[in-house]
Amino acid sequence: MAEDKTITVDTSMFNKDADAKTQKAIQIIKELGMSDDDIAQVEQFKQDLKDHDAGDLPFMGYVNEDGYGYAYVPDQAIAAPNWDAHKAFKNLPRNAQTAFAIRMLFTHRDVDRYGANMFLHYERGFTVRFEGPGSNNY
Repeated sequence: MAEDKTITVDTSMFNKDADAKTQKAIQIIKELGMSDDDIAQVEQFKQDLKDHDAGDLPFMGYVNEDGYGYAYVPDQAIAAPNWDAHKAFKNLPRNAQTAFAIRMLFTHRDVDRYGANMFLHYERGFTVRFEGPGSNNY
């Protein structure tokens, strides 16, 4: 039997508090076989982004090209003075990268969710389904 590579995100989670969203993401991360160490590395990378004021950069490599869809732009995540957030993300172990992207599926910002969706699809082979209020599934 083929491994199910679908992650379903209930859009009603977007209105929940940060702890509820984090717990849901961790549940999915663990169901996919990732470890507490992977989750700890997610937390460390979140802190690194905050320390370098790089949270708004496309650190997973994907950006929305205003009406043209998403593009992979690995050189667009440089924080002052010259910290490369994308390189730092790519230097994380594979499971920590995947866990971080799953965590971003539950963030409050659409840009983070869609960048994570693209990363999980193109680099990990996952299908992400958003279901619930505001989803665009047909």
